[in-house]
Amino acid sequence: MKQVLIVNITRMGDLVQMGTLLSRLAQEWPGCAVDLVIDRRFAPVAALLPGLREVVTHDFHELIEESRTAAKDVVSLYREFVEWIRPLAERRYDRIINLTFNRASALLVSSIGAPDIRGARTAWDGGTVIDNPWMAYFADMHHFRRINRFNLVDIYALGGSGPGLFTPLKLTVEKADHEWARRVLSADGCERMEWIAVQAGASDVMKAWRPNHFGRTLALLSKQWSGGVVFLGAESEKETVAQVVREYQAVGGTNPIKNLTGQTTISQATALLAASRLLLTNDTGPMHLAVAVGTPVVDLSVGHVDFRETGPYGPGHWVLQPELDCAPCGFDQVCAHHACKDRLQVDQVAALLLHVLGQGPFPSDIRGFRIYQSDVDEDSLGTFRCRAGQEPAHEAWYATFWRRYWYETFTGVQSRIPLPEIPTPDVDGDRSVIESLAPAVERACAQAREIVHVATSPPLDVKKLQMLQRSLAQEKERLVTLGMGSIATRPLTVAFLRTAQGDDVEGLEAMARHQALVYEQWWARLTQVRQALGVNDDVGLNHLPMSRFVSAVVHGG
Repeated sequence: MKQVLIVNITRMGDLVQMGTLLSRLAQEWPGCAVDLVIDRRFAPVAALLPGLREVVTHDFHELIEESRTAAKDVVSLYREFVEWIRPLAERRYDRIINLTFNRASALLVSSIGAPDIRGARTAWDGGTVIDNPWMAYFADMHHFRRINRFNLVDIYALGGSGPGLFTPLKLTVEKADHEWARRVLSADGCERMEWIAVQAGASDVMKAWRPNHFGRTLALLSKQWSGGVVFLGAESEKETVAQVVREYQAVGGTNPIKNLTGQTTISQATALLAASRLLLTNDTGPMHLAVAVGTPVVDLSVGHVDFRETGPYGPGHWVLQPELDCAPCGFDQVCAHHACKDRLQVDQVAALLLHVLGQGPFPSDIRGFRIYQSDVDEDSLGTFRCRAGQEPAHEAWYATFWRRYWYETFTGVQSRIPLPEIPTPDVDGDRSVIESLAPAVERACAQAREIVHVATSPPLDVKKLQMLQRSLAQEKERLVTLGMGSIATRPLTVAFLRTAQGDDVEGLEAMARHQALVYEQWWARLTQVRQALGVNDDVGLNHLPMSRFVSAVVHGG
């Protein structure tokens, strides 16, 4: 029997988003045993996941805090760590999938050990390397978020297992919790009433819509829909919900309200979501809970949230995204205005809610934001289709191109996604960058091969080697600056940097060969992009899968 260990210790929503991975593992290895390592705080969520043999918990937050404050000496912490992982190491897992990208988790999975580790692990010199191209892509994609088209759910499944049929997220809720939810919603004379759920809070204020906007939207909804509103959320979100309720009542909201913020278990909240007609929410853990029990979601994607990465997975959901050049903003960005939150018009949000409830047409005259509908694409992956508003043509072209490119390169399977029309909307500018970058990278390949020759030719000429390496380092800095300047080349440049810095080789000769291989891969991939832009028409995109092309260039086929 195959055994798999998954490490996922960061966020509640990440656990729910593993659902497709669990299904894919069962398809790949029928009857395999899957164990899960999580932070103790998330045990109630893990209990809802089907297909697990064992959930292994630990207070990682406390462990990190003890390390940071030196509450325990290093030797004691190490001994406790070794003792804790011993039973896991003794199981001799066939595969470890690390979905947490930090040094602590890398050390954990390397200490447990497996012949197949996917995700972050510790290198021989104590650094962190990322195995598996999909996991590496996940680590890279924040550098080109606007043109990423892979949902985290699919990255987990593709990286942890491989391609397969579309599988929706699923959670198992006990019958007692479903009955509890029914009693709560039918109490106080509401036996026949329909309910919508609202998650107005969020773990980060950056990704939360304004409370007064929630209140006004729900009040507008109440004028045409007679159901009730149930508020969900953590204890820390009570004041936010109180603000929503005050605004709702002040502007004439009339629908019944049940405020259960901070009063439910995870399983009870999930049962309430399953009993609701829809969920209006920020990008939060409960959003994924709703998706996993089949409740339609209306997701308000503001702040640093990118719905392409973490939005509701699978068909039947809706996303609203502001039309701003800065949206979504970076994770480390401090915003002084939060203007994106005011781009979502409350009357249009209310109109969309009515449409999802079957009480009105799709909203018209959309201003300042886009509406997307979730779906499944031709490769059986989650996707979002723009239903209102306009995406920038240049970004949309490259989003489709890179979606096809990475899927084919990493899986070896030809994508069914239709090719974007050629040329690109800004073909001259893109060609200019690539015509400058590709030949320069080819010359850098020659420099890297020369370094390999010197490093492997006795006696070692140290001065010549140092001179060549300094020259290549200077050229690398120039090439990276050029490559990062265009979305036609940025994804490849980011992949080059990560691969170059994340080596796990020991010894001068091995390091030189690794460096040369990384430059060769960069050049091979740039050659493919040149062809896509019509700079070199020897091989057409319609006749040769990208994965086969890259292999031919790298291996000389």
